[in-house]
Formats: sequence, structure tokens, C-alpha cells
Amino acid sequence: MKNMMIVLSLIWIAGCSNPVDVPAGYDPQSVKDEARAALIAYGEALSSGDIEKAAEYYDRDADFHWIERGGVQYESGDEAAASLKALIVPGATAKLTFDDIRIADLGPTAALASAYFTYEMDYENDQQDFSFGGWMSVALTKRAQGWRFAAGQVGPGPANRSNSN
Repeated sequence: MKNMMIVLSLIWIAGCSNPVDVPAGYDPQSVKDEARAALIAYGEALSSGDIEKAAEYYDRDADFHWIERGGVQYESGDEAAASLKALIVPGATAKLTFDDIRIADLGPTAALASAYFTYEMDYENDQQDFSFGGWMSVALTKRAQGWRFAAGQVGPGPANRSNSN
């Protein structure tokens, strides 16, 4: 009788669970691949000098936020985009590279990307070149326009490098 009660209890518990509905055609690997492609495209746009395209990756939703230096640095995608645009000056070349990209599938329209990044800025004039790197984590959301950064965080990196000229 005891075993029968255990079996009935397990059946009852299983019946009470609240399974998550998975949309038809949902493929976690595709979500990961698309999120990875968006992160890489962002880096490529920045490195090719297409700042407008890179800035489009920041989501314009009211929940957007970006954390740097121990606190919220940007409260909106527009603020983050403006900061990105301010980094580039005539005669400057930016390069953003990613290593050790890790993607977590969070559902059909969400993913978390983490990667070690290196950002380098080279100037043609006498201005000091600089670089920094560290870990970046970006929450991505799939919008009608494609994958966008809903939020992000950048960790500290190494000291600036000296001008190599």
C-alpha cells in the first residue's frame, strides 16, 4: 500500500507541473547561431568604420541599460549609440575583436552572449592610441529588425597601451 501511495503521489505531482509551451519549429541551436552572428556583425561594423550600423544593435526599448565601471553607464540605446559615435574621430581606426564567445539560448527570441573582447583605437595624429579588453555579456532580444542588445555589461580590462608610432 505504501508503494501505491508513493506512485500515486508522483503521478499527482507530475500532473501539477506547469510545463513551458515550446513553439513549433523552435530550434535552440538556431537561436545561438543567430545571436552569435549578431555579436560578430556588431564587431565587424565597428571595425569597418560603419558606426551607424554598429549603433543599430543597441535596442531602443525602455528597459535597455549598459553597465560599465561598476554602475549603469547608459540608460538607453540612444545614449549607448551616442557614446559609440563619440569615440570615432577623423583619422581614427577602431577594431573590436571577440574571443571565446559563449552563447546561452534563453528561448525563441532571447539569448545571452558572453565573450572576451579587445577594443583598439588607432589614431593617425599625435593622439595617444589606446586599447582595452575584458569580458562582455550582452542580453540579446529578437526584434522585427533583427537581434538587438537589450542590456549589457563590460568588465574591466588591462591598462592602455602606448602609442606605437
